[in-house]
Amino acid sequence: MKPKNFPAHAVWVAAALTTGCATYHPAPLEPFQVLADLEAIQWPTTQTDTASTETDPTAAGPRELAAFALDSNPDLFVLRANLGIQDALLIEAGLLPDPEIGWDAMDVVASQIVDGSASSLETLSGFGLMFPLLRPGERDARLAAAGWHLEEAKLLLLTAEWELTREIHVAFAEARGAETLLTQTQELTDFARSTFEYFKRAREAGAATAIQANLALGELHAIRLDRLRAESRLQQAQQSLNGLLGLPPDTRVLLRSTEPPAAESLHGQSLEELTRGALAARPDLGALLASYQAAEEEVRLAVSKQYPMLSIGTGINLSLPIFSKFGGPAIRTATAKRDRLARAFTAAVHRARREIASSFALWQAAENELELVELELLPNAESNLALSRQAFEAGEVTLLETIALQRALVVARTRHTEAGIEQSKRAWTLLAHSGGLLHTNIINPTTQEEDSP
Repeated sequence: MKPKNFPAHAVWVAAALTTGCATYHPAPLEPFQVLADLEAIQWPTTQTDTASTETDPTAAGPRELAAFALDSNPDLFVLRANLGIQDALLIEAGLLPDPEIGWDAMDVVASQIVDGSASSLETLSGFGLMFPLLRPGERDARLAAAGWHLEEAKLLLLTAEWELTREIHVAFAEARGAETLLTQTQELTDFARSTFEYFKRAREAGAATAIQANLALGELHAIRLDRLRAESRLQQAQQSLNGLLGLPPDTRVLLRSTEPPAAESLHGQSLEELTRGALAARPDLGALLASYQAAEEEVRLAVSKQYPMLSIGTGINLSLPIFSKFGGPAIRTATAKRDRLARAFTAAVHRARREIASSFALWQAAENELELVELELLPNAESNLALSRQAFEAGEVTLLETIALQRALVVARTRHTEAGIEQSKRAWTLLAHSGGLLHTNIINPTTQEEDSP
């Protein structure tokens, strides 16, 4: 029950304090609208199937594709939204404790019991205003921890961008290789058709048997099957690339036919040099370091909370951390978390070293295979087939030998294309694992402490 002398202006003061409160605004999600928004994302330039990768200025390389993906890939939107959360948490970490306003009714109740009435003096004496004081070092530790969590969020975003860039470079190599393979199978199909037509005419002239003509036709059908597989591979490669770009699956993006190989920047570098460079450049390692620094500040924060909390104002309050055992369990929890993150960083460095070593070996193997195919296997198959045509006309080789040499050429050209695709993929992967393909330079972990929040 409100005493009769309760000051009415206190109600107005309380109402004024709440006038700055935010208003709730619902934000429902509409699945079909989300899909429509995704379908609306388009490649900047309309391209046609008849456009040439040599003459069309809109043909894109992996760098242009990666730059587009950084603004269109939906997965990156999630991580960028997390930056807003960490920014807000950083602001919260720097706020001082709210003042406490209270009113104790015991003076009024006591006066009513003893005298049967309560005056303004008893009413006003029940009001109190207290300002909680932070413990020494508490605000600094909270701000530093929030700042390192913000840095971690930035590096996690950069990690996602780095991984997406690597995937796009690898997908570009696969898509361009698939296009080359499809063109190549078309050429081989025409070549096999000419062989079949040659033996068909030879049969009609009595110079070849029906079995020989059928064998040539069977080889033509086999190459046609290879072409169907190449078409399917190209479709899958284009859809995979579109998925990384955030584009609808059926989007047609014209790819540039010539691109400087990644191997140019890798030649001359040792495995040790690539590994040491990765420690200073890889954003995933930087994110773990930032997380560890945040845990370090959280240990400092837990230590500061073991002391009593003082509030001053119209009186003095002292909050004793008795039931929390003077922060002992919280300190042990924060310390254990810091130790776990230290071990996680060690494991990440070991994993990065293993990735680089494996990528380095696979890249070298792909380089050696491509060199062997280009210098030995492919020239030998092309020369053999050309000689077999002449020898067959002179009656020196049989149809089966000619068909076998034609199949050998098909295998050699296909293997050459596959070796080129694999070499390019392995080079881009090694470059990424060693800290390359970054759009932003990472602060060296050894100097990051100078730039800590």
